[in-house]
Amino acid sequence: MNNYHFLLVSLPHQSHINPTFRLATKLTRAGTRVTLATTINGLKTLPSVPGLSYHFFSDGGAAGKPNYLQEIKLAGLSNLKELLITKAKEGQKVDFLIYGICLPWVAEVAHELHVPSALFFIQSAASFSVVYHLFKSDGGVGNSNIDPSGIVKIPGLPLLRYSEVPSFLLTTHTLAVVFQEHIEILEKHPDSFILINSFNALEEDSIEAIPDHINIFPVGPLVSGDTEEPFVSDTFQDSDRETYLRWLDSKPEKSVVYVSFGSLLKLQRKQKEEIFQGLIELGYPFLWVIRNNGENDEEDVMRYTAEGGGLIVRWCSQVEVLNHVAIGCFVTHCGWNSTVESVVCGVPMVGCPHNADQKLNAKMVEEVWGNGVKAVADGEGVVGREEMKRCLAVVMGGGEINRKCENLKSMAMEATAEEGSSHRNLHRFFENLKRAS
Repeated sequence: MNNYHFLLVSLPHQSHINPTFRLATKLTRAGTRVTLATTINGLKTLPSVPGLSYHFFSDGGAAGKPNYLQEIKLAGLSNLKELLITKAKEGQKVDFLIYGICLPWVAEVAHELHVPSALFFIQSAASFSVVYHLFKSDGGVGNSNIDPSGIVKIPGLPLLRYSEVPSFLLTTHTLAVVFQEHIEILEKHPDSFILINSFNALEEDSIEAIPDHINIFPVGPLVSGDTEEPFVSDTFQDSDRETYLRWLDSKPEKSVVYVSFGSLLKLQRKQKEEIFQGLIELGYPFLWVIRNNGENDEEDVMRYTAEGGGLIVRWCSQVEVLNHVAIGCFVTHCGWNSTVESVVCGVPMVGCPHNADQKLNAKMVEEVWGNGVKAVADGEGVVGREEMKRCLAVVMGGGEINRKCENLKSMAMEATAEEGSSHRNLHRFFENLKRAS
């Protein structure tokens, strides 16, 4: 693949950029040239990697607008075409285009210019299976036919309640049409490919439930190892790194509760208070990421630091923290990146999901993989202190959950090792690409 040039197009959000960047580095290590493109208002601190270049395009001033994706599409269409044509004129012809979720229009540009393409689905195979079986033209369930009081049957998955279907697939969500468009494009162009940030042993049933004519390649887990510099790009400055690492070094093995809800989610103040009370009543030391989203956050940080005996930081290197021997569990929103990182690091989870695919991920954690528990929220969507204490007591107690965590960690390492399933899938993807070119 030494002569191949890949162009990867991603939204600028950290949850999109990080797995895309990790895929880009995996491709460069396989000997290809890679260009990663995102909006001009995206992340500005992308690391330098041999064989990897960057391209930033206008988002049309879309940030904060209700029609955000449409604005990016309008600005990106002409820019992407111009980039592909310019690269070809400069002797750097793009041989393959990889696009992220929420960007189906990129595939249409690729087909118009006769460039093979792949959807990079940054969520789980389970989530893609739900998308596919809802929107496929032949026998799809159809999100408008989901009974809010009933259950949804998706091949390869446990029965789903209405609330467990990824929220962006429901008719009330503006993104539903985007994911339907993804499936329509894949059906219209059966030579298209799908790369997924997962691995065979973790999601065997979900992967097998996707028909053979869908060219799917699980190439994950796309997570940095603990022996290399974490290849991530942080939206927020990690200014407390020395402080929290030194603090973790002072704690006993598997004694610390790590709490983080990702780069986008804003917790209600009541929810923060309930988590805090649960933590101090159980007495576990905790490392908690609370981003600065306003005056209340500043007040909460000061109070929790003074009263709780834990450590509050604005941001941290999550993979580095999860790999630390002092971490005993991870209280998380169960975004897919956080879920995969926890699997790779062998850390049990307390899932407090809110939206998107998070409730599905938390269900898989508790009911299928057994590497954590899902906290039950009250009628206001708040996980109370007693429920938090119950969940923490389960996952910090060791036993079967820890055994399953270690087993999943071993399977993740095997998948990415030489001749592991994801390693083989990437080379199988290359072979299919050669035939398609």
